[in-house]
Amino acid sequence: MARPWIPSLYRTHDVQTPAPSAERVDGLLEAVDPISTRLEAEPYNPALWTERADLYLQLNYPELAVGDAYRARLLFERSIPPSYDGTNGVPEVPTEDPNLEAEEDERIKAYTILGQALYDCHCHWECFEFWLGLTQEKGYPQLSRLAFTKANALKQLLAQKKQAAALNGGSSQQQRDRLRDGSVVTVFYPWMEERHCKRSFEVIQCVNEELKGNVQPPACRLGKSTLEPLEDMLGIFATRRVTKGECILIDRTTTGAASTPLTSPHCENCYDAPLTTPISVSCCGVLFCSAMCRDTAMQTYHRALCGRDFSWLSAPATSLRENASPMRPLLMLRFLAMCVSAGVDVHPLDHPLIARLQPLANVGHLDVFTLGGSVVTPIRILSQLGVDVFKAHCFSTQVLHAIWCRLANNKAGSYDPKLGFVDEITPFLPLFNHSCEPNVEYQKEDGTTTIRFFALRDIEQEEEMFDSYQDVEDLPREERVERMWPWFEQPCLCPRCKKEEGAVDV
Repeated sequence: MARPWIPSLYRTHDVQTPAPSAERVDGLLEAVDPISTRLEAEPYNPALWTERADLYLQLNYPELAVGDAYRARLLFERSIPPSYDGTNGVPEVPTEDPNLEAEEDERIKAYTILGQALYDCHCHWECFEFWLGLTQEKGYPQLSRLAFTKANALKQLLAQKKQAAALNGGSSQQQRDRLRDGSVVTVFYPWMEERHCKRSFEVIQCVNEELKGNVQPPACRLGKSTLEPLEDMLGIFATRRVTKGECILIDRTTTGAASTPLTSPHCENCYDAPLTTPISVSCCGVLFCSAMCRDTAMQTYHRALCGRDFSWLSAPATSLRENASPMRPLLMLRFLAMCVSAGVDVHPLDHPLIARLQPLANVGHLDVFTLGGSVVTPIRILSQLGVDVFKAHCFSTQVLHAIWCRLANNKAGSYDPKLGFVDEITPFLPLFNHSCEPNVEYQKEDGTTTIRFFALRDIEQEEEMFDSYQDVEDLPREERVERMWPWFEQPCLCPRCKKEEGAVDV
């Protein structure tokens, strides 16, 4: 284990799983590894998934417990359920079967862990739906009775949450998300490799090679930021003198998602349309706007997605004009396809387009977690991409959630008149640090996911470049700090804020 134990449980209710005593933590952590080893040999054993889920729950990692307990449920559902031959729609009471009773006990344990873990993650709506669905579970009377009790106990809490969601206003989709979204504190897990918690020298080298092939002559490089005292803080620097108004960087992405599918011929990669000189590929009928988009797509995600129909994923997001839950799986789709295309030898968190992204970990930051969006849908995506989600431990819930935390902290969403709401993570935008007095700005091209950066003033060679994450330049420092807190979980460290902070201290 590379890192200390830090719980991810966000506590607001007494009935959430209590924290383990200090003397129990090491033993619980050590018990995880042998079960993980056994799962490599017995990936279709639901009892092992349940056992590890139980340990995760006791360690206050409910999001990991949800993932393992859900896999146990999938394996239980693969088995043949008890049969009934009752008349008039009323099932007859089955004869006692020790094997069925043992299986019911195993199911009850797995499902109890799954239900409690969902509750701990504040997924109260999904927890209610889960238990309600089990009230009609045929052949398992104890489980049905337990499910009825659990579902009934959640009704009052859900009524309170629904009322609170409505009082906060917003669109119906926003109210729905407030009611249904869960959340956990973002942490680095004890089992994560050190290289998956910090951006390595190899990542910096990779980014700088990409920047050399951008605008000519190259204007940017990645290096250690001048902002202090944050650890692993990188930033973009000028490699030469830049003049005001100059385009310093063109940021094209393979990982953008649009809510409004284009019916006319368009670029599969950046969505650009109409296509004046469309470029086709031999494997299927998709088109690209340029050789660059074609080559980028073929080298990253396209081979995994080619010929597969994911309309079930895009349909719920159709015509969205705002950042909402149906956009999340669309963003994950491109990233998971990209990881699958890279091959089994590349760990998803080592992929260069993921390794460069930083989550807000170990600073008390809350990230969204749901059974549907964080576990069920990614598993369905991976299965459709040909991945065995029981054997491919590189796509564990720990890894999937770690990917999402990076995406959530670095994605940039906006409404586009042609594409509807667009959520994207470009290769370079996340590497610029925020300043309340920026020296560069980025502009998104309508109808595409491409971003261009321009200098707001003359910039000297080796000067760090800053953009602004929000339009806060005209606000006083106190309001800027409040507005920017969700990005940093602390006061802004930009030169202007540090200078004004010093003036106040004096």
